[in-house]
Amino acid sequence: MANTAIIHASTKEDDTIRYHSLHDNKYLQYFKGHNAKVISLEISPVDDTFMSGSLDKTVRLWDLRTPTCRGLLTLPSFPIVAYDNASLVFAVAVNHYSRILLYDPNNYDKAPFLTITLEDPTLAHISYPPRPIFMTSLAFSSNSKFILVGCSGDAHYILDAYEGHVLAKLEGHVGLERRSINTAPVIEPAKGSSGEEVSWTPDSKYVVGGSLDGKVIVWDVQNLETKSGPVDLKAPPKRIQPLASLEGHPGPSRCVKFNPRHAMLCTGGADLALWLPDTSGEPEDIARGLLKGPRPG
Repeated sequence: MANTAIIHASTKEDDTIRYHSLHDNKYLQYFKGHNAKVISLEISPVDDTFMSGSLDKTVRLWDLRTPTCRGLLTLPSFPIVAYDNASLVFAVAVNHYSRILLYDPNNYDKAPFLTITLEDPTLAHISYPPRPIFMTSLAFSSNSKFILVGCSGDAHYILDAYEGHVLAKLEGHVGLERRSINTAPVIEPAKGSSGEEVSWTPDSKYVVGGSLDGKVIVWDVQNLETKSGPVDLKAPPKRIQPLASLEGHPGPSRCVKFNPRHAMLCTGGADLALWLPDTSGEPEDIARGLLKGPRPG
């Protein structure tokens, strides 16, 4: 896909996906098929194909060159989708079932080759029955070994993409399922008004996420433990607290994304903020300063 064009979901007239040329300011293609709001959209990193997940409980596979979908998955609940970085695998998260399904793009009409169950036994220490996990985003690490699962609550998770072990629980932020920090939490989890609130850094050594209190949280995930063998759903994940907490975003930071080409971080909510690295000192000195600084907990 050209870097002067975008794909976006729309509810203006119906739930058609639109392919828009920014250069000519016109639509190049319309992709019809979903009959409810599209909540997840992912472009292949290697070719002109893309996926969409909708509240109609389907995943559709598309090609930019044709307006009709080339594949369809019907699921028991609404899905979140993601490609790995070589487009050899795609993942589908199914909320209300706490499952993440991994498919071969060339054999999507067959059963998933791996089904991951996302369970966190530490949630039972907070309430019983434990509050369900509501997944809002999926992202593979740069080496495709790990899956970052963004959630609407007060924790995100990192999974082993090969066997499905839950490796880490990222804490220290305020979940974004509420509209305001002053709004009382509800019993049943909800998506909230975001879905891109957490992101890998380009080297996948850190995770950066937003927070309802406006902070931008940085987690160090370089030393994740490795697990092998059968998955133990009762084993608690490693709990990781923030390495740093960045101030300065006006209002809740609901969307966090990196531009690796320009070393720029973008955070969005009611306002948009662009973050650039501090180049006034040596990189090693800046890293040491972060490590010595206070760690919010």
